[in-house]
Amino acid sequence: MANTSIHSSNRWEPVKLVKFPASSRVADVTWRWEGFDSGRCVPKVSDRHSIPEPRSVSLQYGVAYSMDKSLVVFACLCGFAAAQFGGFGQSSNPAFNRNQIQPVRQVIQEAPKANFAGTCGELNEKYPVPGSCDRYIECLNGTSEEKQCPDGLRFNPEAKGYPCVYPNEYACLERSSLQPAQPTDQCEHQFGFYKLGDRANCSYFRNCVAGVAYDFQCPEGLAWSSASYRCDWPDEVEDCDAEAFLGFRCPEVPISKELGPPAGFRYYRADNNCQKYFLCIGTKPRVLICGKNTAYDELTNTCVSADEVDACPVEIRNEAARARAEAEELLAKELEFNAKTTNKRRNQY
Repeated sequence: MANTSIHSSNRWEPVKLVKFPASSRVADVTWRWEGFDSGRCVPKVSDRHSIPEPRSVSLQYGVAYSMDKSLVVFACLCGFAAAQFGGFGQSSNPAFNRNQIQPVRQVIQEAPKANFAGTCGELNEKYPVPGSCDRYIECLNGTSEEKQCPDGLRFNPEAKGYPCVYPNEYACLERSSLQPAQPTDQCEHQFGFYKLGDRANCSYFRNCVAGVAYDFQCPEGLAWSSASYRCDWPDEVEDCDAEAFLGFRCPEVPISKELGPPAGFRYYRADNNCQKYFLCIGTKPRVLICGKNTAYDELTNTCVSADEVDACPVEIRNEAARARAEAEELLAKELEFNAKTTNKRRNQY
């Protein structure tokens, strides 16, 4: 586990990071960030007209579900997180049991008793306490009981299961009252997600669980968004300076009197990395990284085999050439096997 200082100022604590591989086996469940390269955990571009988007996830019960909800993962962390859910149990790999995004424990705090004007019916339901964002009344077998969500969570009357969620999941506009904060040395509230760093260091964030802090870093090129609770493009994060964060400024393009300002996207190869390039949308940059054994080609604005890119170091080109030769050999064997299998079946008839 490495300690990484996120800011030169003394007011920032060292960040404890555990970086996991992008494809990992956790509790006998294999997962990989779809749409990202398995080795790098970075956006993959299929053609010059497509802009990769960080995959949307929804935070529920303190963990993030992929859109098909087939596997519970904190998807936006990709290579920095492991599968999370109580039913999976502990991983056989000890590294996955440290410093992970932690599920919200179903902790129900004692709340002051309040008069419940309604009547509990036969169905077990939950109702908000008027004026409160984190207190609610639960009807169970015809009996009402007032409960309170843990500090930092909000009551969501539309929730199907555990009703306490993070603020981004339920706005609670019609109610404003909250319990007093219960801060610790590490956390503003017992539960929550909080950005770390300044406008030039946007990738770090903190997950607080029962007052204990777990610090994480977004994949390269992505910034933590306090509004959406996800890692997003830095130009989409209001309190992130994309140019300072990425260390790149999109070059100015002359405006044509006849055609007006340039349209579309512009691409620029990174000076010191043939596998990295920048996409400029207007004046805002985004960084993209090609997958293993591929590099950015300035002629096609796509990622091609690195042995075809002269800007790459010799060792990268040689490795890419070996990988391509192995892939071609494997493909030839598969085609030969398929042809033999097809002929054998034909001869049987």
